[in-house]
Amino acid sequence: MEIRDKHFEEKRHCSRAPIGVIVRVESNNGSRHYYSMNLSSGGAFLLAEEPLGEETKVEMELFLPLVSTPVRAKGEVVWKRRQDPSGFAIKFTEISKGAQKLIKWVVERYLGRSESA
Repeated sequence: MEIRDKHFEEKRHCSRAPIGVIVRVESNNGSRHYYSMNLSSGGAFLLAEEPLGEETKVEMELFLPLVSTPVRAKGEVVWKRRQDPSGFAIKFTEISKGAQKLIKWVVERYLGRSESA
């Protein structure tokens, strides 16, 4: 598991921050709300006692701070973890440039960076 996580870390190209937001996820298992452990413009790690399976396709709405409407994206579960904290990582596969910019803006503000989205 550590090797897989390390491999995933090396592939990240987006700033990631420990931002907790509510995320509504719809999959073939139905619709459910989760809470994020961290977030980037490329994906998110969602806390879950029973993580979704790898390669599960999802549609999601992220309720970001300082943003009045939810950000929508499609994604795929790329890995899951059953140990504390248990959850699953989603890589965004379809997301608008505007939505990516909003997420990046929130992450950069959280990290104390003044870069524009």
